[in-house]
This record gives sequence, structure tokens and C-alpha cells, in this order.
Amino acid sequence: MTRYKLAFAVAKYFEFGGMQRTLLRLARECVHRGHEVHVFASKWSGTVPDDIPVHILAVRAFTNHGVNRSFSTKMQAAVADRSFDCITGFTKIAGLDVYYVGETCYAARAERRSRLYKLLPRYRCLRALEEAVCGAGSNTELLLIAPEEGEKCKRYYATDPKRLHLLPPGVDKNRLVRAVPNERDCADLRDKLGVGSDGFLLLNVGSRFQTKGVDRAIRAIAALPIDIRRRTKLAVVGDDNPRPFHRLAKSLRVGDTVVFTGAREDIARFYYAADLLLHPSYTESAGATMLEAMICGLPVLVTANCGFAFHVERARAGLICPEPFAQETLNTMLLQMLTSATRSDWGQNGLSYSNNTDLYSLVDRAADIVLSRAQLNRSKQ
Repeated sequence: MTRYKLAFAVAKYFEFGGMQRTLLRLARECVHRGHEVHVFASKWSGTVPDDIPVHILAVRAFTNHGVNRSFSTKMQAAVADRSFDCITGFTKIAGLDVYYVGETCYAARAERRSRLYKLLPRYRCLRALEEAVCGAGSNTELLLIAPEEGEKCKRYYATDPKRLHLLPPGVDKNRLVRAVPNERDCADLRDKLGVGSDGFLLLNVGSRFQTKGVDRAIRAIAALPIDIRRRTKLAVVGDDNPRPFHRLAKSLRVGDTVVFTGAREDIARFYYAADLLLHPSYTESAGATMLEAMICGLPVLVTANCGFAFHVERARAGLICPEPFAQETLNTMLLQMLTSATRSDWGQNGLSYSNNTDLYSLVDRAADIVLSRAQLNRSKQ
């Protein structure tokens, strides 16, 4: 077997990020197949793996787009000796052989912004980095986890369809099924969170609370009829600054309703103990949390702009708040799901779908593509 030397790059690594977890799983799969792997980042928050070399590239910038631009330059310098057979990025930077599309298309998001916005350095920088990955002049292979992102690439950058690889979701099922809580564990968690026997525990999972729509979730709870609102708790599981959302909840008189738990390894306890996943994200290229909820038999209420929302629709595992988003629509759907006599059917539908659908093989398929590109690159040397 030919042994390849592989580089993986991400500007910022944080331990509980879904995309970052995928990077590490993919890197380890390549190591398992007998290849040499190095990971490059500008910042690493969390446990540094002891089985894969991690290289921190010193980046100085005052803005997020400045970090990405500087990281792109530093990364190109780090691999300039061409000793790597394939360079796979989880951040949009120049010079990639393979890019994992873990973020929504920036050009699509910026389309509705003003002409003044499009004159700003941020816009010019991020468009240039996206062009380097997706543009017609690039030969980067794109690993897609949501079909609509491929359509955006073709629309805004005329990306060759042959470069687009749609993969199954990459849910780490072992993370959920190896620690399935019993009824007592679930009851203890609900009691600890202050959920009564006739109450509702809602769940929002993910870092970047603003992006995940925590404010929308808080407003939807505040709009519930008072008798239901008093029996409802929202557990927000993730790593971010909760203070602005505490203030919002307090201003809407639901301050005691919202609990921020921080990032948790025992996420399965929350999925199994909750009554509903409430995920009204502003933008989401995928949304692995909704698939994790379905695997645990938890009904889901999500926004239509989430990349994996089509799985919820196919499974009939919950309701999808349509685009363009309207807070009143989300409020109505939340009340509908909490009061529905058939709420358990959504959970059972999601469980059945996840047992009969490939939601898991992303890492295997992605490794095949990375190694095929490494083989191609090696043959051209």
C-alpha cells in the first residue's frame, strides 16, 4: 500500500464544534488506513490529540476575515516544500486540494447586502477566499453535506459539477448510543433543570448562540400561553457567551425559563430527557444536532434554511419553519408541537428513519476522496 502524507487545515479549532469534530475523525480515519497526517490551525481550544501532530501557525489579525486571510498565507508557506500529497481544508483558503463545505456559501449570504457592504475589506477578502476554493479556475474537490450548497457553488462560481461530491451525513452514532441514559437518569436531569412531571424540556444544542437562533427560541417561549410557559424550560447546551441572551430572557420575563449548561460530553442525556429540539438557526449548512435528536427519538422543530432540514421532512420527524423566517410562525409551530396529541409520533418517525437511512458514513467516503486526490497528485509529480 502506498503511504501518503496528508495535511488538514482549519483556522480555529474548538473542541465542541461539529465541523472540527469531523476534521479530527477524518484525520484519524486516514491514520487508521496507514497514512501520515498533520493538522494545521491558527488557534486550538481543547484537548490536543496525542496521535496526530498539530501545528499552530502564528496569525496576527484584528478581524475574523483578517485571521482567515493571514492563515491562508501562513498555510501556503507551511506546505510550500510540496511534501504533502493532499491538503484538505475546513476553512476557505487558497491552495487546497480538497475543501469540506462546512459553512454556507458566503456569496449567497451577502447577495442581499447593500452596495456599501460590498465595498468593505471584509466582503472583498471573503469573496476572494471563496473564489479560490469554488471558482471555475480552481481544481479543489468540494465535499458537500447538503445538496443546496452545491447548487449555490454552481450559481455564484460556475463550479464544475465533477468537483462536487455529495456525502452522507457524518453523525457519530457511537457518541450517542454508548451512553444511553435510563429513565432514572433522564428524570434526575429534568428535576435538576426544574422541569416538573407535567412540564416540557426544550433543547438547543450548538456553539455560536446567535447563529443557532437562541434569541428566536427565547422569544418563542415568551409567546407561549402562560400556563404552558410556566411549565417549560429551555436548556441551551454549547460554548458561547450567554449574557446577552440572559438579558433578553429577563426582558421578556422568562429569565427563569432558560438554562445555559455550557458544552457537555454527556449530550445524549439531554437528547433522551428532552421533549423537543428547538433549532431555529439563522444560517446552517448542515445541522447535525437535528439528526442526533432523531437518532435519540426526539421530535424536532427547525428552520428551513438548515442544510439537513430535508431529512426532518423526509422522516416526518417534526416541523420546519419556512423561509423567509417569521417569528410568529415559529411561535405557532412551537405551541402546536407542545400541545399535539401525536408528538411522540414525530420522535418515533425520526428514530425509524435514522435506523434505515445512511446518516453515518461521511468520514469513510470523505477519506476515499482525500486519498484518491493524494494518489492523483503523487502521480503528477
